[in-house]
Parts: sequence; C-alpha cells; structure tokens
Amino acid sequence: MKSIRSNALAISSLFLAALFYCPAVGAQTKAKPIVFKGARLIDGTGRAPVENSVLIIEGSKIRAVGKAGSIRTPEGAEVRDVSGKTIMPALVALHCHLGLTSGIEQAARNYTEENIRGQLEEYLAYGVGTVVSLGQDQDLIYKLREDQRAGQLPGARFFTAGRGFGVNGGLPGQIVNAVDRYRPQTPEEARADVRELAQNHPDFVKFWLDDDLGRVPKIQLAVYRAIIEEGHRQHLRVVAHEFYLADAKALVDAGIDGLAHSIRDEPVDNELITAMKSRGVFLIPTLVRDESVFVYAENPEWLDDAFFQAGLSPGVLATLQNPSFKEKFRMDPYLAKRQAAFEMGKKNLKILEDAGVKIGFGTDSGPALRFSGFFEHRELQLMVEAGLTPMQAIVAATGTSAGILGAAKEFGTLERGKQADFLVLDANPLEDIHNTEKLSAVWQAGRMVRSITGGGHL
Repeated sequence: MKSIRSNALAISSLFLAALFYCPAVGAQTKAKPIVFKGARLIDGTGRAPVENSVLIIEGSKIRAVGKAGSIRTPEGAEVRDVSGKTIMPALVALHCHLGLTSGIEQAARNYTEENIRGQLEEYLAYGVGTVVSLGQDQDLIYKLREDQRAGQLPGARFFTAGRGFGVNGGLPGQIVNAVDRYRPQTPEEARADVRELAQNHPDFVKFWLDDDLGRVPKIQLAVYRAIIEEGHRQHLRVVAHEFYLADAKALVDAGIDGLAHSIRDEPVDNELITAMKSRGVFLIPTLVRDESVFVYAENPEWLDDAFFQAGLSPGVLATLQNPSFKEKFRMDPYLAKRQAAFEMGKKNLKILEDAGVKIGFGTDSGPALRFSGFFEHRELQLMVEAGLTPMQAIVAATGTSAGILGAAKEFGTLERGKQADFLVLDANPLEDIHNTEKLSAVWQAGRMVRSITGGGHL
C-alpha cells in the first residue's frame, strides 16, 4: 500500500509543477529583490520563530530567509521595515467546496465560473493561499484549473477531487444539477466511475460514508473498497467523509489515504491510532464545520467580528441576527447530538495530535453558512481551543497540509526556493491565535494582493 501511495504522490507532483505560477500577473524573472526586515518570522516547519528576521523575495520565489545580520542585502533591493509585525506562510486548506453558494443560498445556478473566481479571490484576500475543492465539482472545474495553471485565473491556488461518490438518498444530498456526484450501486459500477473520473486527472478521489445521525443510507463496504482500490490503481489518493469510529477503522483497513473530518461519536482508541500512523493516514479535523451546524442557535461572538463581517454579502448579517433564523436552529431535534459531536471531535483531535497522527487543515467551507476565508481563521482558533498550541495549529495549516498535497518542495513553508506566499500580521499569533485576523497584507507568488481588511500598504 505504501508503494501505491508513493506512486500517487509522484504522479501528483507532475501536475503540481504546472501550478507554481504567479496568477494573472505574468513572469517576474527580472523583478527587483524585496527585503523584509525586522519581523518575527514563523516559517511553518514548527521550528522556533525567528525574531528580527530578514526575508528576501525575488520574482515569485524566496531568495533567502534568516536572522538579521546573517544575510546580505542584495544590491539595488527594495527594503521594507516590518519591525513589530509577524510574517507566516499563507494558509493551505485541504477541505473546501467551490461554487455552491451565493450569500447563504445554495443552488445549482451558483456553480458558475464567475462565482468560483470570486470565491478564489475571497479565500486569498483572507490569507488562504491554497484550497482543495473536495468532491462537489462539475467538469467546469477542470477548465478553470487549466486557466489557473496558465496564469489566467487569480485568487487562491486550487486543487479538486472533481465529482465525489455517494449513495442514492445519502449525504450530502443533491446540490448541483445531479451531476456533482457519482452514485454507484455495485463495486463494478464504482470501478467504472473511478476510471471515468481519472481521465480528468483529479487531485484526489472523495466519497461520503455517513448516515447523518441515522437518517440516511450509507455507502456499502464493498462499494467503497472498490473506490479505494481503483483509485489507487489509477494513481489517485482517496479521502473519505466519515463520522463514526467504527467506520474510520474500516476505512483505514481498506486503504484510505485521509479522513476528511474528525471522529465524532466516541473517543479514538489505540487500534485506530496505531493503524493511522503505520499507514500514514492523515486527518482533517474541520471543527468549524461541526460548530456551524448548531452555533447559529446561539449568538456566537464572532458574528460581531469585523474580520468576519468584512467578507459578507449584503443582507447576510441581518439574516444571521434575525431571531426567527436562530429559532430554526434551536428547534432542531438533533441539536444536542450535534453539540456533543463537536465536543468529541475536539477531544479526539487533541488525542490524535499528541499521538503523532498527521493532522492536516480544512474547514468544509463553501456550502451555505460556512463562510469562505473567515472559517479558516476560526478553525485555527478551535484547534487551539481543542488543546493544540498555536504553533501546532499553524504548522498543520501550512507546512503539513502542503506536504499532504505533495507540494512540500514548492509552498507551505518560508524557506529558500519556495513560493513567496505569506501573510504579514500586525500581532503575534503565537501569543493569541486570534491575531491571524490582524492581517496587514497578503503576498502571493511574490506580489502583494489586497487583503480582506483592505491591507496592501506594505
């Protein structure tokens, strides 16, 4: 199984090479070097931050990084004093969904090039440099992926799982014209569907294994085993939406590459931990997704957060604050179970992190009421609430997630030769993870882009 995963990563890397461009900007091979001096620098590897750092970028890449006095300033370089600020890598989000929602309306008509372009720009404005659209895309996504590789599509760099796999009547339901998902009935149909999907060279295969608290059918073991086996035969890595501990164990036993959500029904045990570590299976917690299914019954503090409100479409905030809207959530008969699942997911994240399981980063943002860009910052906060240190959360959201994508040599950490994708913050997120919201500027491939806070002045 390890050789299959290695081959999948190798094949994926061939496609990754085409992605490292400067979006909608063009070549910058002769650009003047820019030197950032004086910031605290968090490089995304987990190493201690560099105080009074020097970061030199040239074109789209990092030329040098280190402590002040250890690096010579290139002749003719533009020097920027960023003393008192913090620089960290742009976020890498492994679980999102593009094109589903406009405002808080989720409808088939929203899946358009214009909407997807806008969402990619919004992710980047919030400091999310890379996203994975995980399993609810139409074939339009492949044309847009080619546009982006050609430097014609600005916004966050994106990867896609194309059309995901579900079961008739199961999660997540029909959302986009009934063409956003395969629904095989037999292992033979599943294998044929995977082969069809593979013709488009998706970056992952995704399927759903969840009965929504016992309310809908789940995909059968023989069918999802066929998806995993055929995915690997096509040199594709496979991830699954799961909820239950027993299903997580069965998925790992079947050869899954990653779990797209927390385990939320009971505490994880040594059997699962040992299996995940020995097989290199990663977990994407998506804690904020689990918060979003009940939190609007309350009055979450972040509704008043200017950083949250900056990305909202007109009228959305009024809807979220409307008492009748909140009452719909309060009347949910599954409210207590959803809250308990959220708390269990947090506990299990801490256990898995402490045990050394590979933790990626993602939010399931994109569907209605899961706000692209802001939710990635909220996820960092919830990871810290779960017991991770701010550094552990940041590393999961940068270097580790880039590694899961097979792109560790290209982005995700601030090291020589890598893409100059980074955030400039006005305060230290290691002291308070909420400080990732104090976003002064966003840089992508060596160029500054406008942040959600209006930054762009550095």
